[in-house]
Amino acid sequence: MADLKDRVKAATASEEQRPEQPPVTDIAARDGHLKWLQSHQSYFTDALPRHVDKAHFTAVALSLLPNLRKCSNQSIMTALLACARFGLEPDGRQAAIIPYGDTATFQPMYQGYIELMYRHPAVDTVHFGWIREKDQWDYEPTAPSPRDFRHKPRVDLTDEERGPVILAYAFAWIGGHRSQVIILNRQQAVEIRDKYSKAYAKAVREGKTDSPWQTSFDAMWAKSCVRRLVKVVPTSSELTQLINADDDADDAGSATPPVIRGTVITRDDQEPGEQPTQAPTWPTTAQPGSGGEGGEQA
Repeated sequence: MADLKDRVKAATASEEQRPEQPPVTDIAARDGHLKWLQSHQSYFTDALPRHVDKAHFTAVALSLLPNLRKCSNQSIMTALLACARFGLEPDGRQAAIIPYGDTATFQPMYQGYIELMYRHPAVDTVHFGWIREKDQWDYEPTAPSPRDFRHKPRVDLTDEERGPVILAYAFAWIGGHRSQVIILNRQQAVEIRDKYSKAYAKAVREGKTDSPWQTSFDAMWAKSCVRRLVKVVPTSSELTQLINADDDADDAGSATPPVIRGTVITRDDQEPGEQPTQAPTWPTTAQPGSGGEGGEQA
């Protein structure tokens, strides 16, 4: 009897040590997503700029599909094609694809704007940063550049010890000269949100908290700052188109979504798969601010 108990105990222990296997339905769903994506792959590969790795873009797109299972094929295609057109990966850093009900929506992030700025041959570098309460900084607009702005983070302190974020800033070096420094405090970001965001206004009217300004205030604060920098750096038709697409994304959260300008989708085949849906959320910023509540138009 003791021997039997020992064998049962050993079998149970070995069973517990086995790695958990993914459900068969998850594997089938992923295969369905991959098949759907591969059948439409020519749309993305034709639109992607040469410098973007097509296989990596496809892999990132595949990872998004489970979260978009309630969205229509056409909206998914439109959002992915918008990412491809601008050469931005939908990885939550350069761009994101957010489900608004049954609509997948392309949302550029501040890193996406910076990526497009770098593509102009006159732009040397672009910098975005957060200033925290205990950082050393000074801004004197009348002083000659680059002595008009200085920021020295407290590297001897943690972010928490440095205090809450009080300012976002961005600037670029263009042909050896520094651009105007764009500085945006929290109250200014709130004013941009209240004045320009249709998606935020709609969420407030309906008593919801799912607009980007509510779920990821810092991401929108950062993007609003970088969008203002667009006005003082060498511009391009691509940057102008990105701003238009960004405005369209905000419209998509407030009304019947328009097609991203310049995209044409002609196919709407089988659904990419079935997975649990999620409420619209935004990724956190790469350099996190203070969080909390949720430009010009973003």
